Order: sequence, then C-alpha cells, then structure tokens
Amino acid sequence: MSNQKNNPLQVAENKVGVKSHPALIATARIQLRPLEVKDAETVFIYRNQPDVSLFQGWTPESIAEVAAYAEQMWQREPALAGHWYQVVLEGREGEIKNKIIGDVAFCIEPHSGQQAELGVALNVDYQRKGLAKEAILGLLAYLFEQLAMHRIHVCIDPRNVRSLNLFQKVGFRHEGHHRQSCWHKGEWTDDVVMAMLRSEWPDIKLSAE
Repeated sequence: MSNQKNNPLQVAENKVGVKSHPALIATARIQLRPLEVKDAETVFIYRNQPDVSLFQGWTPESIAEVAAYAEQMWQREPALAGHWYQVVLEGREGEIKNKIIGDVAFCIEPHSGQQAELGVALNVDYQRKGLAKEAILGLLAYLFEQLAMHRIHVCIDPRNVRSLNLFQKVGFRHEGHHRQSCWHKGEWTDDVVMAMLRSEWPDIKLSAE
C-alpha cells in the first residue's frame, strides 16, 4: 500500500473537548468513518503485518499508541489542515460486514488548504479484492466534492509496485521520481509522486462507474 510518511502522533496536539466526526462516505461494500478508540486493536494488528508495514511510515508500536491517536484526533476539528486524518474501512456486507479491513488517511496542506496527501493500508486478508480501489475512489469523492480540494497526491516507494499499480488504475498520474529523498526505517529511499487534479476527477469518476 502507499506510504504514509509521517507518524500521525508526531503532528497531533491536544485540544479541549470532543468534536463531532461523522462518517465520510459509503461505497458499495464499505463505509469510510473516522478512526475510533474501539478500533485500536484491529488497526494495530493489521498495520504490523509484515507485508503491510514494509512501506508504511506509521507502524504503531502498541494498541495504546493507536488509541491515543484516535483520542487526540477526536479532540481536533475534523480534517484539520496540517494533521493526518485517519479513516477506517468498515465492511457493509457479506464476509466483511462490520469488520475493519484497513484504513485510508489524508493530510491537508495548511498553506493553501486546497491540496492533500493520501495514504492507504489494507489488511492482507482483504487485498486483491478491489476493496482498496473502492476505498480510494470513495475518499477522492469526499475530498474533491465535499472539501473542494484542488489537488491530491500520493508518495510511494518505487519498490512498492502493487501500490504504484493500484493508484495508476484509479487514475493518478506520475509526476516525479525523487532519488533518495526520504529517510525511511533506517535508509534513504526513493519517492514517486503521483497526483490527480479536481478538474480530472469527473472523467475518472465516470469511468469507474
């Protein structure tokens, strides 16, 4: 899955009072809703699966770390610029009904407030079923149509071929390859940037229907 470069706890800050964080959007098979404390154990388990954690910037060290982030996130305004907003993928039907199968996250760039970086992590048990693509398309609909983002990008380690292929299938364009630009888990790694503009979204959405 795509790299989420920052540990969300590194950019979190406490504010007094729990905010209202409604579900973002529902697709055919999954609901995208904000991470909650009750999800901590499930998220900790799949984010520590070797095939999931390999290219992820956030590999939580404990269930308590995930729970702490969820608590901090609910004390901020929803989708506050400059902070990663973690959204779990909850199944709506069949074998995945009521199960947390993965998560997507986005961080709105604070200067213009109109660009966002996106990341995704999916439990290995639910990969290769089209669920990651469905989740990304759902999140794009939310970001472009409800938050009026201008541009959305992802940063991917080029060794993560499956993630590169996934975002290409969704409709992201290749914008650049930065050599040894990220210090990630003890080594300098390359970074591939892929992006989509709001003006490109209608055609991509239509082709996915």
